[in-house]
Parts: sequence; C-alpha cells; structure tokens
Amino acid sequence: MTTYAYTANTATAAASANIATDKVRIATSNAAIQYTTSFPNVALTGTVTCATTSNTVTGSGTLFLTELGIGYWIGNTTGNSAGIVKSIASNTSLTLTANAAVAITAATARLSPYGVPYTVATANSQVIPANTVENSIIVGQGNIVSYLSLAGANSIFSITELGMPHSNTGTSGVNPVGIIPSGVPNY
Repeated sequence: MTTYAYTANTATAAASANIATDKVRIATSNAAIQYTTSFPNVALTGTVTCATTSNTVTGSGTLFLTELGIGYWIGNTTGNSAGIVKSIASNTSLTLTANAAVAITAATARLSPYGVPYTVATANSQVIPANTVENSIIVGQGNIVSYLSLAGANSIFSITELGMPHSNTGTSGVNPVGIIPSGVPNY
C-alpha cells in the first residue's frame, strides 16, 4: 500500500497525486475535509488566450505540439471548460471542436488527456469528519482526489491506495503533490 500525506486549506482547492488503484482510504486528523474524485490535470506551459466567440486558442510561450493531443480537454485553473482540442497548428495555435465555453485571457490553462474536465472540491462534494478513517472510497484508477479544508486552519490528512496498482495508471504528465514517503514509487 502506498500512503500520501496532504495538507488541505480553506483558501484554495488542491489535488492529490494520481491514484493507481480503484479504491483508497482517506484518514483525517483534527479537522474535516471535503473531497471529490477528479480526472488528472496539469498546467500548460506559458499562457493562453481564447474567447467564447471563437474556436481558436492562441498561446504565448506554449508547447501545444508536445503537451497536447487531439481530444485533450483544456480549461482554466478552476476547472471551467474552454473545450476539446480538434487540431493543433503550431506550438502557439490550436482549434477547439466548438467555440470556447469560457474566455481565458493571457493566463495559465489546465489540460486533461482524457477529454473531460477536472473538478475541484465544492459544497456539493463529500465530507469526511475530523478524526475519521474511511476504508472504502471508490475513486477510479487514474483519478485524483480534489480537496478543501472545512476548518479555519490547515487540515492534515492521508490517502492510502488499497490493492495492487493497475498496469496503466493514467499518470502521463501529471506530477504528484504533497509528501511522498522515501522509497515509495512516484505514481
């Protein structure tokens, strides 16, 4: 079993490392957290600009040809969809399958290679109370856990993967955050 330690706070939703199994155990310490399962996402290099009146995305300092592929999802840093990549003309120009669903102006964008948006922990997500261990949370192989603290202070908790990893962990291009114990594989 692999265990990752995280600190949730109330200011910004954060995300765990990719999960290599279908089930995890989440253990909280002194404060509750709210969480939702999500799809892997990673920041694009450079900044992008797109408008809701066009299906063109323009980049500055971007690497569209190496970081994106046809069918990839792109959106803003809060998980709102710009759209799905239809074609890539260059490192700084691509076309979406439809007009951008959200405008992004010279800002960092996020991508998901699975063609679906990631989510952030919100009031609609599940809550794990303080000092609790949940033993059967189904997350889906290749997913991540997005979380927030429900307290006014930092909430330390851990995520333990249960069972054997799948052969395809779905972790391409996504780097884990948090504390990874020494000797533990980097999923």
